Amino acid sequence: MEMMLFGEMSWHHRLWLLLVIGFGWIAVGTCADSSDFSVNSQFPRLFEYDEFEICRSKYREQYVYCIVRARIVPDDGSPLWKNISVYSEDSRHYDHRVLERGMCVQNYESSLQRDVFEGHTYSDLFRAVINQRLKMNFGLQVEPDVQIYHCYSKDNEIPPYDSLEILFMIIIVILAALVCYSTGFDLSIQSSQRFPENYFTKQHKTSRERLFTSFSIPRNIRRLKDPVTSGIRQELTFLESFRFIQMHRVVTLHIVLALVKAPKDNPEHLEHLLHQPLIIHYIAEFQNYVQTFFSISGMLLTINFLEHIRKNPQFNPRYFWERIRARLYRIIPAYLFILLLETSINRRFMNGPLAHHMIGHARERCRQRWWNNLLFLNNYIGTDQPCLIQTWYLAADMQLFILALGCLMVIWRWPFLKKYILSAGFAWGILTTILVAYARNLPPVMTEDLKLYEEYNFGHQYFQLYEPFHMNITIYFAGMIAGFVYHRFRESRKEFHTSSLQFCLLLLTVFLYFFTTFTDSWVVRNQSMIAPILLAIYNSCFKHAWGLLCTMIQLRTALAASWSRFRSFFSHPIFVVLGKLCYSFYLIHLTVIVQVVGSVKQPIHFSVRGVFEFMMPTFMWMLLYGTLLCILIELPSNFALREFFESKPDEKPATIDRKNSRSSEAEMNGNTQLKTLSNSN
Repeated sequence: MEMMLFGEMSWHHRLWLLLVIGFGWIAVGTCADSSDFSVNSQFPRLFEYDEFEICRSKYREQYVYCIVRARIVPDDGSPLWKNISVYSEDSRHYDHRVLERGMCVQNYESSLQRDVFEGHTYSDLFRAVINQRLKMNFGLQVEPDVQIYHCYSKDNEIPPYDSLEILFMIIIVILAALVCYSTGFDLSIQSSQRFPENYFTKQHKTSRERLFTSFSIPRNIRRLKDPVTSGIRQELTFLESFRFIQMHRVVTLHIVLALVKAPKDNPEHLEHLLHQPLIIHYIAEFQNYVQTFFSISGMLLTINFLEHIRKNPQFNPRYFWERIRARLYRIIPAYLFILLLETSINRRFMNGPLAHHMIGHARERCRQRWWNNLLFLNNYIGTDQPCLIQTWYLAADMQLFILALGCLMVIWRWPFLKKYILSAGFAWGILTTILVAYARNLPPVMTEDLKLYEEYNFGHQYFQLYEPFHMNITIYFAGMIAGFVYHRFRESRKEFHTSSLQFCLLLLTVFLYFFTTFTDSWVVRNQSMIAPILLAIYNSCFKHAWGLLCTMIQLRTALAASWSRFRSFFSHPIFVVLGKLCYSFYLIHLTVIVQVVGSVKQPIHFSVRGVFEFMMPTFMWMLLYGTLLCILIELPSNFALREFFESKPDEKPATIDRKNSRSSEAEMNGNTQLKTLSNSN
């Protein structure tokens, strides 16, 4: 009877039933977690900070506040030490053998009757204080080489300005002058023309006027709000909403990682969460965010390319360099500005015991390896010690863009190679993931390693499959295949939707995604019992499942015969604006997160509610600063560079209009990077 009822259901009703069963299975798995976390309540507190503001206000000019890390001396005769040692071996637990303390020096000078006015005696003082408490309460001691991570005092509250900080301020002054002059010049022309209607939507007739008004604020606001007019771009506006939604998830992810990095008064709560199936799945899903961007990038690149060769069938090798140049115009100026901000005055906006902790070594790394970022090599060089953690995606996407564009040029020149190139690219990532995962014995999905909390989990084994562009080729090429299919069936949509092949592919991708979704936590818990080759195959399935399903959703939505409510909602004009802002959001969001979390004066209390409390100010400031970055740097510099290097002073308006049309196409290509994110972590 039940089987008959199931057989009478439509396929989407069956899918919903399977979803309900699957989520019920996950819920049962969550409740069934039997790990014992009561033992860590007996451990010494992992993070313990004196009140920073009390120390600073009480001792004023003389205050010294240091962040100290001390490793416990192994003691095999202590049952407590054995528990600490065993518990700390789990990658989902902090290393409880290393204690972190925020200590106000003046609080302990008199109690130990020590002369500690010389800096070299601070470590002795801290070791004595920590040992006194540890021995009294736990019968343990710390090793002699206590690490002083950073000390705050009146002397280093306002460090002297260095050359990069002075350079940054000079650039800010020049930028402000450019914006003011350009805006004033634009308004003066508007006034001389007696305020014509839709003035800011029209291009000036001369190259000089276009260049001098490129930084005009009202003109760039108008560029941000420009409506989509071409038929193809109107059909694909829903992709902007997909980008923004994934961008929102990326920011939320990085907020969570920043809170994991920050010292907290309840680390055991986070350790407990990391054993839960839903959290295991949430962490495993991290890599899926960028797969959406790669899929959109490949699809848009191919559609724009096919439209270009439809209008210009004669093979032209210059097209390759024109597209790369247009992409660099869009990416580099804002990217360079954020790099300079990170290496210069970013530290001056933070004040508190977590400030240096949150900035970490990013400032020094950016100063040493800035060229890695600007050459888009930072997803291969220094990956375990990144400068800006989110920029690995920009490197991978640029590399994939160059590879894919090169393949399209070959297809343009020799069309018969199309099926071989696309098939090889699609199969490459799948097979390479299996081989690398098997050869290097990599985990089946991404997990959180709390031993790497200071580096936002960078250095995790799984990142060998996550960051290199050659490990992400499959989804990019899936997007390219979707672009070819869209171009083929755009005028015969009914034929596409009645095709049994596309329906079978949809069912296959749906099954693959939900199969991996419902089994990831079980595989993580039982991976020691699974054959390595099966783990490697599962790894590849999980890595590509969402990207393939997302590509099918994008393709079916783009070729929909009518505008459904789903498509109408995600094609709302607000998403077009937010999509244009996404690249600037992507660049600035981590700087905002570091500022928000780094301004906290005490260890945080980690909870779901706490995550939301940090999300509100982060998104508010990201929206403000990202919009300013887009309007004042990204859009105007992109336009100015095109105008300066590509335009001719004696061009006539008709020629200008054609150039602007080509530039619009290049801009859409640039959007492939999420404003370059298709511009990633």
